[in-house]
Amino acid sequence: MPFYVLAKELYPGRFHPTVSHAFIALLARRGLLSVLLTQNIDCLERAAGVPEPLIVEAHGSFASQRCIDCGAPFPDDAMRDHVARGAVPRCGDCGRLVKPDITFFGEKLPDRFFAHLDAPAAADLVLIIGTSLSVHPFAALPQRARPGVPRVLFNLECVGGLGSRPDDVLAIGECDAGIRHLADALGWRDELEALWKGVVGDDEARKQNARAAEGLREDVGDEVAKLADEVEEALKLGSDDESGEHAAKEKADAVKVGTGEPAAAAEKADLSSAPAEPAEPTKQPDDGSASVATPPDDKAETAPSGEAGGSATTAGQVKEAAGTEAPGKIKDDPARGSSSVADEAKGQEKPAL
Repeated sequence: MPFYVLAKELYPGRFHPTVSHAFIALLARRGLLSVLLTQNIDCLERAAGVPEPLIVEAHGSFASQRCIDCGAPFPDDAMRDHVARGAVPRCGDCGRLVKPDITFFGEKLPDRFFAHLDAPAAADLVLIIGTSLSVHPFAALPQRARPGVPRVLFNLECVGGLGSRPDDVLAIGECDAGIRHLADALGWRDELEALWKGVVGDDEARKQNARAAEGLREDVGDEVAKLADEVEEALKLGSDDESGEHAAKEKADAVKVGTGEPAAAAEKADLSSAPAEPAEPTKQPDDGSASVATPPDDKAETAPSGEAGGSATTAGQVKEAAGTEAPGKIKDDPARGSSSVADEAKGQEKPAL
């Protein structure tokens, strides 16, 4: 597929920042964001209000474009017009092709990214939001955090070896849900929602919240169905085990009591070593009892509530707000987010600190 056909689908303006993007902007507004390292190319962090000097785009973005030959910058409005029409822009100076400042496969990552590789080592808190952490060298960024520095993961699954350190906190679930949980604990929820709605508007906010609620209902339905299947399987296995034990007991009792072919074979084998006296048959117990295998109770993993009063401004307070035990879990309601320090474009996955 030609790049400029695909670019029309990806170009900024088609998508809107999420609550997770807005949270990163809120950190910056409060003077708590040292740097945002992101793999996203969609400029949603900028749209949310994160100051451009604090953003390090590891794979570039649509924020700027230039000639691939002479390097001359290309005007934003002209680029937007070409992308909307699916037309290929050409340099006004040399006539060669123009492309956005996005890192294509096989190209070198921007120098600005390598200049900030040690940013996690200077932080007193590392947030990783919405990422698979599967593409290097970006994937190794969380490992650069100093021992003892909390690393908080907001993601649908555990990735990148996070959870291996005592101070790690795992908020497994939809990113926006986890971010809202943290904002509640910090006392920032109203400020966060106001900032987000001020960026996307009330209509878009309602749409995103409705999609999140629908996703939650689907997730709950899937979990219930899965649990029912597991219980049914456990009961079936328990029943099979009980049947096997009962059959083995009956066979053993048949030999012991002296009934049927097994008993006759046993008596014949004993003729050479025991006097031929009639054996007194023993009475087989018949107490009418039966046991039913009961599967162990399914105990849901309890995630730390993450409740903490006041507005936290230290790494320890933010860690406590995110989850009191580490590595811990926070399972909550949906909405996918962004990522701070490590974040990879994956569906609607967003930013990184």
